[in-house]
Amino acid sequence: MKVEFDHHSVLVDGQRKLIRSGSLHYFRLPAPELWRDRLAKMRAAGLNAVDLYYPWNYHSEVRGDFDFSGPRDVDLLHDMIEDEGLYLIARPGPYICAEIDFGGLPAWMLREPSIVPRCRNELGYSHSVEFVKATREWFEQIVPRFAHRSNLLLAQIENEYSVPSVFAGIPQDLYDLLIRWFGSKRLERIANHPAVRRRIMGRKGGVDEVRGQTSSYMRELRAMMLDLGVDVPIFHNDVSPRSGRQADVDILSLDRYPIVDFSSDWRDRKDTFDEFLSDEEDLAAHREQNPVFYPELQGGWYDGWGGTGYDFFRERLGPEGICNATVAALAARATLWNYYVFCGGITWGYMSSPDVYSSYDYAAPITESGGTGVRYETVHRLNEFLERFEQDIARTDVLPGRGRGDDAHLITRQGFENRYVFLRNPNQTTCKARLPESERAELAPWETQIRVYDAEEKLLAVSPEPLRWKAPTPQLPPALPRLERWSFSCASPQIDPAYDDASWDEIPAEAVKTGTMDIDSLGLHYGFVWYRGVFEGPLDRLRLDARHCWAVWINGALIASGDQHRNALGVGPDGARISRIGLGAASFSQGHNTIVICVESLGHNKGFADDGANPRGIVRIDTGHNQIRWRFRGGLVRGERGLTPIVAFDGVERVGTREVILPHGWPGNPEGVGLYETSFELEGIDAKSMALGLAFDPGRGKANLYLNSYLIGRYWPELGPQRRFLLPWGVLRPEGENHLAVALWKRNERAALGKLRLEPM
Repeated sequence: MKVEFDHHSVLVDGQRKLIRSGSLHYFRLPAPELWRDRLAKMRAAGLNAVDLYYPWNYHSEVRGDFDFSGPRDVDLLHDMIEDEGLYLIARPGPYICAEIDFGGLPAWMLREPSIVPRCRNELGYSHSVEFVKATREWFEQIVPRFAHRSNLLLAQIENEYSVPSVFAGIPQDLYDLLIRWFGSKRLERIANHPAVRRRIMGRKGGVDEVRGQTSSYMRELRAMMLDLGVDVPIFHNDVSPRSGRQADVDILSLDRYPIVDFSSDWRDRKDTFDEFLSDEEDLAAHREQNPVFYPELQGGWYDGWGGTGYDFFRERLGPEGICNATVAALAARATLWNYYVFCGGITWGYMSSPDVYSSYDYAAPITESGGTGVRYETVHRLNEFLERFEQDIARTDVLPGRGRGDDAHLITRQGFENRYVFLRNPNQTTCKARLPESERAELAPWETQIRVYDAEEKLLAVSPEPLRWKAPTPQLPPALPRLERWSFSCASPQIDPAYDDASWDEIPAEAVKTGTMDIDSLGLHYGFVWYRGVFEGPLDRLRLDARHCWAVWINGALIASGDQHRNALGVGPDGARISRIGLGAASFSQGHNTIVICVESLGHNKGFADDGANPRGIVRIDTGHNQIRWRFRGGLVRGERGLTPIVAFDGVERVGTREVILPHGWPGNPEGVGLYETSFELEGIDAKSMALGLAFDPGRGKANLYLNSYLIGRYWPELGPQRRFLLPWGVLRPEGENHLAVALWKRNERAALGKLRLEPM
């Protein structure tokens, strides 16, 4: 397949194509059985391409070791995409963002001082030879897997690789204070104010606003792609239409997310989609022979800890949101776009960056459970309309002064055969457009419309009438197993002063002295870490900076717990501070004492602002003059390790197992982690027609949810909002026994697990 491009579009074997793509995160669908279902639905929606990120960390947790089996079998995925007749857009990074840990970079590189991730610093760009060398190792594994695919359309290098964030030049300590004072979300709004951005960008060198910028790093990535067999156009997705655009690629492209503030209704802002209007002109200032390409056109938006939940996002975005974004892109001469994301999923294991929880439904046209609705149908109907005129609308130019004499007219474009009039009503009330014909002349609130005329000014077609958001009709649930009887055990016997921790790894005294006790220095990188120390006599004091969530036990008693999650965006410094922990409740002996600290990392920052190396676990600890001998172990329960742990529960430590009925809480002992387990079988449930989830009634205490050994969810009821977790088919067995485990981390006396029940999703 020969892929070329010109000013207007890509040409596949000489034929113009209107590329309508959607992002599929295979790493958020942890069973290949799910991939084919999502691909078939994408094809049925009228898409003709699928966009794939390939997360480096998902395939390589140890340098030199690569895994492409099971839920990582991209060769099988590529076969499925070909079977569906879809083009492939490949995005191997090395950085991908995607709201996953370290933006997809493997955390092992944080232990190698010679590696400067992404080759950036606060002044602009640096060049780390070792990072490029490591990237070559990754590319040699992943690029040949897609390079020679017969349906490969485009390939991307890097991801939104722009000059660092507007606060990059501010000292770290001051940035920490700013986050504490303003909060990360308010600080982001300040940073993105046009006046602030103009001032900051104006003092950064190395950016040519007309021709973009170049770097040897980007040229090396492109050379790697070519050397490894890629023979299709290579692109990069920029974040700004005017500055910082990467010129070392074949096709310049731009990400567009017009709706990111959900504190108010975007329909109250007439200018919501106006930024598209200048994209064609801004691109021409950089490069003339370049189609307008949106590799990330808003398909939804992500939610974070303490957020409102995806049902709210889906209702707030509505079908009008995705329709307006698509038509605005077409009006800007776009002939290639990719909905990010088109298929929701789950960020299972410890794969998430700290700004998202387990669900990554994204309010996408295809939900995390595989469902579709009015946003999906809007895309489907629009694609049916566009397919009628694909060859012609893939090559249009603006007709200046060809308006229709009213405010509803957006732009008119001329194709080789037909004329396309774009209308928009950016109001909450109906308006009537001045048109020579009466058909569909009345525009509904926030309706965008494309009217197609032939050379004789005859109306040929009008884009589909808008659909309106309608809450799904509740369905009667099928008969599902009741999850009432559970076994309950203490799964943290290490809190007991008499526990034998000889099998744990020792933290060298020098590491304790220099304060290198974080999880990356220990080689764990992800999830939970238990620190267990022994010392003589009472503690002088205890001051602790642990990230993100922690609890402390002294001689088996819970002394304190807390959270360091001040930066809810996962971009920039953590805004962390050291906590003084009162020791009045601790009971010490004059001889031997134990201290146990459990810390949970919510993930490394996604590296968007060169912040992926922010430490996790114990960052600073001050115990006065006491000499403590420390050992450590990873995992909330024993045997849990890595980015996406699959726990062998036969090896999990249990003490005091007994049967309980939910809801259940317990005062006093056992401290630490309470492990709830049950099994169930499904009968008469069609995996192809119904998705199932696990719903939590209100409770207290953070918890991990395991289905058939897979860590598929992280529950935080005090912060929320997620209380329902998808049980994905392929992990969930339609036949035979399913094992369900909930490890509840008791950090206060009121820890309790509410009722749990199976529900359709």
